[in-house]
Amino acid sequence: MNKLLLTAYGFSTPKIINVAHKMIQENKITKACIISTSWPKEKEKHPQMQKIKNDLLSMNIQQVDFLDVEFEDANKLFDYGLIFLNGGYPFYLLHFIKKSGADQILKRINQNGGLIFGLSAGSIILGPSIALMQYLYPEDNHFNDSNLDGLNLTDIHVYPHFKEMLTRDPTIKDKINKYENETGINITRLNNDQALAVNNDTQTFLD
Repeated sequence: MNKLLLTAYGFSTPKIINVAHKMIQENKITKACIISTSWPKEKEKHPQMQKIKNDLLSMNIQQVDFLDVEFEDANKLFDYGLIFLNGGYPFYLLHFIKKSGADQILKRINQNGGLIFGLSAGSIILGPSIALMQYLYPEDNHFNDSNLDGLNLTDIHVYPHFKEMLTRDPTIKDKINKYENETGINITRLNNDQALAVNNDTQTFLD
């Protein structure tokens, strides 16, 4: 079983909310866990973390907890039907996901039919690799990790906030095009109002 929701900016549109809510209802989710590791300093106090928690509670999930795999036991993830990988720093998140063993736990949860949702960095690491991030932002790889493999729960390589990033760096379009040409890897550009729902072999683009 493979049930994923890859978002750029969480539950940012009615369509994304409706699809997420349907997935939650169909899988009878009562408990969800937000992995807060992706913001190194703020953790669960970051406003984005709190918003996602409130959004999930509004979808009739009875219990929503935070877990920081940098410091807490990743085995606690087995207690939840939905895992939400929040946004922040993809290198930092993936480093501690692997160091804590959460990578293997998330793969088992995925194989057993659990839901896994991602937001920005969370969506990126669910794919095969974060090599694009190394290509674009090598300065963010503070641990100098050479293994850039993602969780590989989907074959989709995501680049979130595409339109927003274009306003900050007009060259980003050419950089990603060049990366695609050099590697032969297709990058799915997600704007803040877009997402991808994955249900086994079916991929649905939400915009």
